[in-house]
Amino acid sequence: MAFFQKDGSFQRVRSLGKIILYAFLVICSGALVAPWAWVLIQYLPADSLHGLIGEVQRMPFHRYLSRSIQVAGIVLLWPLLRSLHVRSLQEFGLFPSHLGIRDFLTGLAAGVPSAFLLSGVTWASGAFDFHLLWSLKVACRILLTAVVVAMLEEFLFRGVILGFLRQFLSRWMAIAISAVIFASLHFLNLPSSGKEVVPSQWWSGFSLLISLGENLPAWPMSAWAFATLFAAGILLAWLTTRTGSLWASIALHGSWILTQQFFNSMARYRDLPSEAFLPMVGPAQCHGAVPVGLDALLCLVAAGMISAILLRNRPWPRIYTRVSW
Repeated sequence: MAFFQKDGSFQRVRSLGKIILYAFLVICSGALVAPWAWVLIQYLPADSLHGLIGEVQRMPFHRYLSRSIQVAGIVLLWPLLRSLHVRSLQEFGLFPSHLGIRDFLTGLAAGVPSAFLLSGVTWASGAFDFHLLWSLKVACRILLTAVVVAMLEEFLFRGVILGFLRQFLSRWMAIAISAVIFASLHFLNLPSSGKEVVPSQWWSGFSLLISLGENLPAWPMSAWAFATLFAAGILLAWLTTRTGSLWASIALHGSWILTQQFFNSMARYRDLPSEAFLPMVGPAQCHGAVPVGLDALLCLVAAGMISAILLRNRPWPRIYTRVSW
């Protein structure tokens, strides 16, 4: 697909500029809203919603910043779509299909076995000690987190970002760039290093963004975390383009989050250097949500192989071609 239109116009360049402006406004809006969200949550009774509000109040400020940016991305998405004259999800490569349930089951069939395999191999490595912190409330919180995060992130990263990139890039180039964005933005969800950040000023969100580099995991943990996230981004984006829907990627993503969070509730990395068990396994990064090491990468490859086998007879969805933006 040509980058410029036949009439010599720069429609795609202008559209790309709007997308870059959208990303800038999303980050700035999230940084502005996060301190206010933190303050408002602190005023609520801690025992509300069966103690859920208290748990949210105890979350570090970087979690508020991460979620505020994601919410800002959804809120500002509508003006962006209007400015780009996007008329339907088909322009993102997402098509209505009667195979939604089958796609969802395909994602589960690939995600659940590979996630349980990772948990088993990680436990057998000897890198973790058993510490059961499990209850019905914990189980409900983990389930809710898996559902909400999987749906939100798949819509943003595979529905919107990947869909935009596919308008002017080849399939695999769009998949690779969307995976880089997916991996990079997860480092906003890093724990603070050394001291707790209290958002006492309206610019606290920007200050945290500026100091983000100080909180990055030490080498090679940052590289392993990025590799896991990048591989997951490739697999989830491929599933989306392969099926023409988000159902398979939502199911696979959700099953991985669910299994990893349950594992975290029952095991803790031993009090050893983080590189002690590398390259096979290391302590999870990005608030304990991202497993690292060759074990995680190989299990992602296994999930991809299962997906490819299950979809081997499935025709590729058609590509939506738009005359001009």
